[in-house]
Amino acid sequence: MKRYKIGMLAVMAAAAFMIGGCSKGSDKPVESTAPSVPLVTLVDDVMLPDRTGAEIELLSLDDPTELSYSSGNTDMLFKKKDGAWMDAMDSQIPLNQEKLEAMADNFLHLQAVSKVDAPADLADYGLEYPSCSLIIMDRKKGETTVLIGEKDGNGNYYATLDERNYYTLKPQTVEALIFDYEKLVIRDSLDVTVSADDIQKASVTVRGKTTAYSSSDKEVMARIAEGICNLKPSEYSTFHASEQELYAAEISESDRTTFTAEIKNNGEVQALTVYVGTYADAESKTSYVQLDGSKMLAIVDSAIVDNLLNRQQEE
Repeated sequence: MKRYKIGMLAVMAAAAFMIGGCSKGSDKPVESTAPSVPLVTLVDDVMLPDRTGAEIELLSLDDPTELSYSSGNTDMLFKKKDGAWMDAMDSQIPLNQEKLEAMADNFLHLQAVSKVDAPADLADYGLEYPSCSLIIMDRKKGETTVLIGEKDGNGNYYATLDERNYYTLKPQTVEALIFDYEKLVIRDSLDVTVSADDIQKASVTVRGKTTAYSSSDKEVMARIAEGICNLKPSEYSTFHASEQELYAAEISESDRTTFTAEIKNNGEVQALTVYVGTYADAESKTSYVQLDGSKMLAIVDSAIVDNLLNRQQEE
């Protein structure tokens, strides 16, 4: 299954940087006792099946255990256990159950627009080399394969379940298949609005040395506040980072840069912790970021990270 994985780290050269501090460095940051800033979740809208005009029942599967589908170089594989869909490769990734259920239901209860009379060869419908294929495993009815080919003159897709009988499916049915994996995941993000006056204290730890910033330094606090306000991750390299991925992104516990702050948010003092790794592209325009409490690795504009860390790029 395709994933948003870390790429090119082996050939990337991380640009040198320095942290502009306002106080002497210490060995490690002091852990805050304030409650953590809550993460927000990004969830895509759900598109419910539309079977209007499709009256021919092809499938009625009520106890699915596995759904896989592929097109081109993209393969997707999900399993259902205890009523919940999960990634067959990594069950820890939080999937949008409502969205996946609606997508799957298009094919679990598959209905066709029409049956092709006097069918010809598979090739005549683009089914010899199908543009998309699905395999559904059902606990009661076993395995079903659906092959999807070209469109007919009305924009409906040709399909077959047995390579003998051919049907047409609504484009809404076929195009409900989601190949952009991110759209099926409940993603961790941040949405905080603060000003310089809202930051009670902040610090940055790099390679074991901590630089603390005074709240009286309004210029630095304003820059950090801008970084916090714009830190709204929406792009990800992985949704459940392995130790190898953390190491490659230089965001493992021994390599990462740690930003901590106590801020006034929603009427209370809350603690914000953000981990920063190396650059995520060869031009150093983006950086790897992990929010405390999240297993996901986000990709964030380096300019936002520079503000957050009060980091000055060396010439």
